[in-house]
Amino acid sequence: MTAAPPGTGPTTTPRARATTGEPLVPAAGRRRRAADAHPAPQPSEPAGSLPAVLALCVVAFLAARPPWWSFNYGAVLAMIAIVLTGRLPRLGKLDVVALLTGGWAAASLLWSSRTDLTGPAAYRYISVCVLFVACRHVVRGRRDLLLVGWTYLGGCAVVAVEVATGARSQGQVLLFAERYGVAGKEVNVTAYTLAVGVALALVLAAAGAHRRLLRLAPLALIVLLGYAVLLTGSRGAAIGVLLGLVAALATRIAPRLTAVGVAGLAAALIALVPFGLAPKGELLWLDGLYGRPTGDISGRLSIWPYALSTWSESPLAGSGAGVFIGTNPFEIGPHNLLLTVGNDLGLVGVALYFATMAGALVITARTGRAGLLTACAFVGVMLPICLTGQWETSLAFWLALALVTVLPGIWGPRRPPGIAPRHAHTRRRRPTTVAPTITVAGRTVTTGR
Repeated sequence: MTAAPPGTGPTTTPRARATTGEPLVPAAGRRRRAADAHPAPQPSEPAGSLPAVLALCVVAFLAARPPWWSFNYGAVLAMIAIVLTGRLPRLGKLDVVALLTGGWAAASLLWSSRTDLTGPAAYRYISVCVLFVACRHVVRGRRDLLLVGWTYLGGCAVVAVEVATGARSQGQVLLFAERYGVAGKEVNVTAYTLAVGVALALVLAAAGAHRRLLRLAPLALIVLLGYAVLLTGSRGAAIGVLLGLVAALATRIAPRLTAVGVAGLAAALIALVPFGLAPKGELLWLDGLYGRPTGDISGRLSIWPYALSTWSESPLAGSGAGVFIGTNPFEIGPHNLLLTVGNDLGLVGVALYFATMAGALVITARTGRAGLLTACAFVGVMLPICLTGQWETSLAFWLALALVTVLPGIWGPRRPPGIAPRHAHTRRRRPTTVAPTITVAGRTVTTGR
């Protein structure tokens, strides 16, 4: 005769308990929506090297309030951050494509007619690509993401206060027809930097979803940054902030429909606007915002056809990084991302550059509802800037793009469909056990619990 020790009998499955009449374990399906919106962090995820993270924090602050020499040391500080981790980067496909973009920009020196212009421009491309890889390599956990992200937002807050103070000194805190900026800084660049801060604030709100303060603080800062963007008078940045916030709200309501709509709109406008296929009436209406109509969107309607014609002279490889900006009769850049990269690096560079951006956003969007919201909001904020701005080698843009891809990593791998989240499992009742039994003459008899 053998007996099972009390309380150690085999646990029953929900199906078995249904047939034996024992109580079923409560389903946790009703909690899946909340878990998808704010996935639980992975406790085992190690934090990165603190000195390396602090080196990236320096880059983040310089990107938020860039002095004239920030590009000279962006790549250097990024390399220092990689060295301080004490390990070699494990390059993924996205990192390889980013480095190939920088390498192709450097290779444009071989066919450029103005190497004096191509050298500095190629270095800027290399800087942002190295920063992208360094950020993905160094930032490994929630602490790292919050440190780097909040350093950038801190710099943006300083800039926003400077802009608001300048407007207040002239008694025009609510007059948006004038343009206010930071002394010595181009006003559109200031506005674009603040717009990136809005997108990054949404990233930090998602990263700090486990604590109310960390979730609400960046959302509150959006109000200050948005107000400063309005004071700068930048149409592209203001429309981008509005579009990004609308995309974030729409993603909460209809995530899949919003994702398809944002992706389709972005692809259509990127392809149509530089080729002159966008409705001119709508463009001129946007030109009249802030009560400062120029008739050609500050020269953009004139330079876009010219930039398209110069790109057609060397469509595959381009004329070399920085050549168009330094030699065209308008003496300004194309103010369109596709035309800028196309003239600099040709179709090869366009494929590599846009593959890096699209790959980063797709990877993030496929990780869950919070990742999808972040990706859609980021596209919404940056789309008007990429269509009408000069922003291809911005430290701020590439830093934020890298942090967007890092965000899903702090949540761990995506949960398979039908599996309840960890915090739901912890609230389950303990599984019931089969009562101890003894075997007598080949028959099993229940002895009680």
